[in-house]
Amino acid sequence: MRLLIQQVKSATLDIQSDNIHRKIGRWIVIYLWIHDEDLENYPHKISRIMKKIPILKCLTWPDWNINTSLQDIDWEVLLISNFTLYGRSIKWTKLDFVHSAPYQKAKEIYNYFIQEAKTHGRKIQTGEFGADMTISSINDGPLNYVLDY
Repeated sequence: MRLLIQQVKSATLDIQSDNIHRKIGRWIVIYLWIHDEDLENYPHKISRIMKKIPILKCLTWPDWNINTSLQDIDWEVLLISNFTLYGRSIKWTKLDFVHSAPYQKAKEIYNYFIQEAKTHGRKIQTGEFGADMTISSINDGPLNYVLDY
């Protein structure tokens, strides 16, 4: 699994075809990519991720204090599935997605990730797996983290 975590001042997600509009205020947008190697033991990986994200520390949370973590504040998440996040370029002309998890299994893992996040008490908004989404965000910092599990 690869997560791209962006610290944002705000973010919105629209799915025109379903008339869906979701919005978060401050904190983080997570783009999630599911690798074909994640098909085995994904509950364990997601459990580890759920334990680590809240204790993520950086210099730009409200008081610019390296000792402040997400669990110390009232944070929100916008979670978006993004199968292109781990694409490899072939001679810089096209992307190769051969290591993406199969659609149905990736959707199952994505939905499991959402349920685990909710179980851990997160205020979470989500995209729709496989949907054509329009995402707007105002990055804060900008600070972006790429985490591989």
